[in-house]
Amino acid sequence: VTEATIGLLLDANSEALAQSSSGDTRVKKERMDEIVVTARKREENIQDVPLAISAFTSGMIEDNGIRDMVDVAKLTAGFSLDDEFGRVNSDRPVIRGQSTILGSSGVSTFVDGILISGSLLDYDINDVERIEVLKGPQSALYGRNTYSGAVNIVTKSPAGDASGNIKVDAGNFGRFEVRGAVRGPITDNLSGNISGRHYTRGGTFTNAYDGSKVGQQKSSSLSGTLFYEPQDDLSVRARLRWSNLNDDQPRLFVTDP
Repeated sequence: VTEATIGLLLDANSEALAQSSSGDTRVKKERMDEIVVTARKREENIQDVPLAISAFTSGMIEDNGIRDMVDVAKLTAGFSLDDEFGRVNSDRPVIRGQSTILGSSGVSTFVDGILISGSLLDYDINDVERIEVLKGPQSALYGRNTYSGAVNIVTKSPAGDASGNIKVDAGNFGRFEVRGAVRGPITDNLSGNISGRHYTRGGTFTNAYDGSKVGQQKSSSLSGTLFYEPQDDLSVRARLRWSNLNDDQPRLFVTDP
């Protein structure tokens, strides 16, 4: 299924561009010695980390038109993730082909260092500062179910200067998406941001039995962050995210009687 898209972007600031350590040639790049990752639970230059990592920063996501985690997988060698059978039932990230037929796939996802469950396919990319795909066993640092790799998502922190953006995207099959974010200082020591996304898409397949459309997608999400820094060596960060995923049944289960 192919989709045509029309996009509108209003942005009050620009983001830095980064690149992947795996040498992917289909994405825009910048100097490797300027990329900082936290794959080993601390800030390090990506060239100094003895791991196979593909890193995407907010600037790279913006410049390459990455809309969701499916696009991230398409640009990452050895990483598979798609929504062919629905965003709920297809949420099985696979790294280097290591997976099982049933149960977990051997890849876990962490957001700001916290293990999360549920679908990644509706995650709001507008709220992401960096995505790190770690290839190979990561059990020593990330625990169980990371024997083939891990996905580390780092969300954006509130900025010192006020900024905001809104993005509207539309395409065929009734696809419509609107995303927006506002961030900036609240007081001298407190700053915050809020980000939201609403996405809908009509059915891309036709049920041969009754002619009805199959594959409708609908999701909404909202996240907010507060950052409190009373002094240089003390800071507190709190984040809350709500999401609702309401997709049609996968086309796999719609067959002729």
